[in-house]
Amino acid sequence: MRILFVNPNEIRHIEYSDYAMGGYIRPYFSPALGMLISMTPEHHIAEYIDEIIGEQIDFRKRYDLVAITTTWTIQAQRAYQIADGFAKHGVPCIIGGNHASLCIEEASRYGSVASGMAENMWLQILDDAERRSLRPIYNAADFPDVVGCAWFDYRKIKRALDNTSASIDPINGLSRNMRPFPILTSRGCPHTCKMCVTPEIYHKKYFAIDPLLLEEQLAEAEKLFKPFMYMFIDEYFGHDPRHTSACLEKFRNAGVKYGVQVTPNLLCEGDLARELADSGCVVASIGLESLNTEVLEEDFGKGEPSVREGMELNDRNIEATYMAAIGKCQEAKLPFMLFWLINPVRNSIEDMERIVEFSKRSGAVLSSLNFAVPLPGTKFFKEQQQKGNILSYDWSRYNTFNILLKPASGISAEKFQKAMHDNFIKLYPITGIPAHLMGEASFSIEVIPYIVTSVAVRLEYLKKMVEKTFPFPLPLPFMPK
Repeated sequence: MRILFVNPNEIRHIEYSDYAMGGYIRPYFSPALGMLISMTPEHHIAEYIDEIIGEQIDFRKRYDLVAITTTWTIQAQRAYQIADGFAKHGVPCIIGGNHASLCIEEASRYGSVASGMAENMWLQILDDAERRSLRPIYNAADFPDVVGCAWFDYRKIKRALDNTSASIDPINGLSRNMRPFPILTSRGCPHTCKMCVTPEIYHKKYFAIDPLLLEEQLAEAEKLFKPFMYMFIDEYFGHDPRHTSACLEKFRNAGVKYGVQVTPNLLCEGDLARELADSGCVVASIGLESLNTEVLEEDFGKGEPSVREGMELNDRNIEATYMAAIGKCQEAKLPFMLFWLINPVRNSIEDMERIVEFSKRSGAVLSSLNFAVPLPGTKFFKEQQQKGNILSYDWSRYNTFNILLKPASGISAEKFQKAMHDNFIKLYPITGIPAHLMGEASFSIEVIPYIVTSVAVRLEYLKKMVEKTFPFPLPLPFMPK
């Protein structure tokens, strides 16, 4: 069969786009689709189209099956449009990913649905597609339990990319090679945070890659792609310290550069920050999320033990806990980024300002303010829905810079949205660019996001104001996706 794998773009609105908020940091390929391609037998012909970098779909081209991911809820509406487009030409589609997995009834109106981990059902889906007898729904719960997960096969992924002849503009064509290259040391997560879709998909399962296989993958990726940097995309990196050390040793031996997402709790313990710095990590993205322990525990679900004994957050002085993690990075000379979540239901504008001041003092290379997104299917979504706090069910607005929850502080959603933007700009003063260029990071890769964000966030704001002011389209500066 000829199979097309599609990573849909979002449907753009005049609200704030997450491009300016760091949305340009997209992986080289969709990890979810990369996993499916890796599990697809050799006799099938796989093609891969990534709309996020501007590749365009030819609906007239004949395929035997189209696989569309909805990794992010914001992709869902475009995914449904693509499925409708192929349905008009009689091409069957299978829709999967986090959103479709948790919104089965909705997604099934547009095509067949694959819900949950695909390891034990993907070959069945392919067999049914060959017989032209796709089922309406494939639910992982109806298949044998997954006891060993799949890992990336970069050779198959490279072939799928090479098979694709989608048209793309030159600027976005170059942008793919500047995107971090996905790699995994583990999949799944043993924890149950309320805001996260991972517990609903993996059900607390956790799989760790054999370090020898990771070594082979690194060699294959270097041979086929020569990425400018890698990005660990583990749902929960560093869960097993011994395994983590063994994997980082492989990166040290390979002499490559990478970035990683890590929790402050893990950084506080042992020498993880130094291990990262010594093995080629150019930036650690630390998910601090909030300075308010009530928000962490009651809203985001961090009250349920999410770390090993002795690593609990200091409820009396959470800033001290965070500064301990930051201190570990500074001692190791490891550049770091801070990521925060704002819940309008509980957080005030003053809370945002407090986060901005903390971020400025921290010495972070980059900081990001993000609205909490009530992702459908999560415990957080159900709680906020029951309380009547959700402002919109338009999935195309479900990015981290559109306000989606009703502020409880008595101010309007529009005013709270503007306060978020104004505080975000405070994190990226234009006057701060020279200091970053002359600082410890110098001209290395971790400086680029600061410069891009500092400029892009202002262009995005200007674009929004123009589009709201004029009822007709105006030519605006081109901004790659």
